[in-house]
This record gives sequence, C-alpha cells and structure tokens, in this order.
Amino acid sequence: MKNLVNNVLSVLATFLVTSGMLNAQPSQTYSQAVAAHPDWVQVPGELIRPDCIHQIPAGATLSVSNDPKGGDDILQNGQVIAHYEACPEDAIVTRKSGGLVPSPGNGWVEDSDWVVSLKKGDNIDWLQNEFAVPKAPKTNGAVVFLFNGIEPTSGKWIMQPVLQYGPSAAGGGNYWAMASWLVSATKAYFSTLTAVNAGDLLVGTMEETDNSGGKLTYIVDAYDSASGADTNLTVHSKGIKWAWAFEGVLEAYNVTTCNNFPASGQVKFYNTTMAHGFPSFDFYSPLKFKGEFDNYSGGGGPSCGFSTSVSGGTATLKF
Repeated sequence: MKNLVNNVLSVLATFLVTSGMLNAQPSQTYSQAVAAHPDWVQVPGELIRPDCIHQIPAGATLSVSNDPKGGDDILQNGQVIAHYEACPEDAIVTRKSGGLVPSPGNGWVEDSDWVVSLKKGDNIDWLQNEFAVPKAPKTNGAVVFLFNGIEPTSGKWIMQPVLQYGPSAAGGGNYWAMASWLVSATKAYFSTLTAVNAGDLLVGTMEETDNSGGKLTYIVDAYDSASGADTNLTVHSKGIKWAWAFEGVLEAYNVTTCNNFPASGQVKFYNTTMAHGFPSFDFYSPLKFKGEFDNYSGGGGPSCGFSTSVSGGTATLKF
C-alpha cells in the first residue's frame, strides 16, 4: 500500500512540474520588459513593437476580427488601402488585464469600471462622458494617460479616446494631446494626435452606428468642446463582444514622484451615459460602476493619496 501511495505521489508531482503548477515562474516586471525590448514603445495599455502600430488616415475605416493573429484592413471609400498582418510578437499587456508583477510607477493606477451582463448578440453600444483637461504635472518625465473605454471581458481589445501627457507611439511631448485608439494583443491603431489645453472640456465617446454582415461598426471619438478639435476612429469589429466598460482610467509610466501626476490632484469624469440594445439604445439607469485602485500593475509606485469616488455617472480619480 505504501508503495502504491508513493507511486501516486510521484506521478502527481511529475504532473504538477510538467504542467507548470510547481515550477511556474512569476511574470516579468515592467522594467525587465523594457530592458528586454529596448526598441519597443509604450501605447495605452501595452508595450509593443513599433512596426505593429499604425496611424489611421482621417476618414478611413479600420476592420478587425476576434482572431488576434489575423490580418486587419484599412478601407477608404469602400476600398482596401492597407492590410496589416499580425505582429510577429505579442505585445506586453500593461493594462488592467495584464500579468506584470510589482513594478514601480508603471501601469494602470486607478479606474472606475463595470462588467455588464449582456445577452447573446448584445453589446455596449454607447459610452460617453466628459472631463476637463487637468493642469500639467509640475515635474516632467512620466507619461500619463486619461480615458474612458470599452473592452471584451477577455481584455484582449480596448477602444478608447485618450488624453495623454508626455510622449507615446502617437507622438506628443510635455503637453496635453488627445487621440482615439484601438489596441489589441498584437497591434495598435490610433487617429491623429491633437494638442489640447488645460481647462478644455473633452468629450469621449464610443458609439455603435451599424450592425450588419456580422460586423459591428463603432465610432471612437475624442472631442475638445473648447476648440472644436476632433479626432476619431471608425472601427468594424467581428466576433468581439464589448461588455466591459471603463468610466474613467488613470494610467502612467516612469512615475518617480507624485509631481509627475497632473498638478490639479484629481480628474473628474462626469455626465456618464451608457446604453445597449442597438439600434434602440437602451440607456442604463442606475449606472453600476465601481472604483478600483490598480496598484501600478502590482505595486511599488509612489503613494500619492490615490482614491476613487464613484456615484451617479461621476467618477473622481484623486492622486
């Protein structure tokens, strides 16, 4: 009997080792990822090869499918003007659904989110809110992203109108600028980066405009109501169920001091509206967003009095 037990334990141990359950290694830190890929660049939520990021011309449409290894088309006036195959290497995900271990001052910091229960064929068809461009950081050197957005529950995609301070793959520097993004596990697409000013009121919108031929069509739009500037993407998506909503997100990289965050000390996303049931647009009431501290992809960044306050279509992210 003893030999039988020993044999069983031996087989079980072999299984655990070969399956990775005993010898699994922790994921790399952000710093290790950057060191291993010195030529890769940061986009909202991912560290990615620069040849796998593409700017979409104004007026063009991006067509993608749920197969991250599949190719994507760029269409203008119904004609394919560009085709992009899957990136040879997967991006390193640094957003909420990523797997990086504690890394000082890099990744999603805090957010207000809601995973929505939806029937087959139903999606989040509309998400919109407003926020004012905050004061610039007192100390430059970090990259700060602020946005709302929607994802599938897999976290493999995100549509997001983004405000940034500091440089990203879309350009930029030590000033505020906005662009609309679609980011997958292997590729990233963005609209024209457009400068904005502190105090400007921005409106971020994701709106489904069509559902036909097995494809959902969305407009992802970043609009500056003070200047009238607008930068957007039109996206055809196939086989992707958009069910994870983000009312507001603070994401940052290379943070070494609390002064790397906007000097205003907080950002308030407000007048949030969200709907499903296209084409009827059934608006949710009440909204069920909840605030979360994302802890820099695991922890280790400067402690800057982070807190979230979420209520009635308003999410205040403090830092």
